[in-house]
Amino acid sequence: MEEWMPDGWEDRIAGRGLVVKGPLKWRSFRIRNLSMKNYLVEMIGCAAKVWDGGKRSTREEEHELVPRSEIAHAVFKFMEPGGEYVAMHSKAKNVSVSALTAMQEGGSSHGDIKNLVNDMFGLIGRK
Repeated sequence: MEEWMPDGWEDRIAGRGLVVKGPLKWRSFRIRNLSMKNYLVEMIGCAAKVWDGGKRSTREEEHELVPRSEIAHAVFKFMEPGGEYVAMHSKAKNVSVSALTAMQEGGSSHGDIKNLVNDMFGLIGRK
């Protein structure tokens, strides 16, 4: 069990949530993760900030763990009936639909990846 997670927590949220465990090992992944967090929380509004305190760092030896009490407070606030959860859940569903559409054949992300692969093969063919 993780030191911050109450016993049985993963079973209680099964089908409704996801627990991401373990430290992030790569600096670029951490930076991308922080940027994605800001995008989801501040721009789209389909996620919530858990904790304002602590030292944020991309270096493992400098970061602080979010206290258990802060996680519990954020989760309970988030899960209140009719509270922030309803709006965020709706926005998250819309993001999911948009992402899936973009990845399908003919979608913007699918086309971008296809173009990238074609460009790479074009570069290989020139050598």
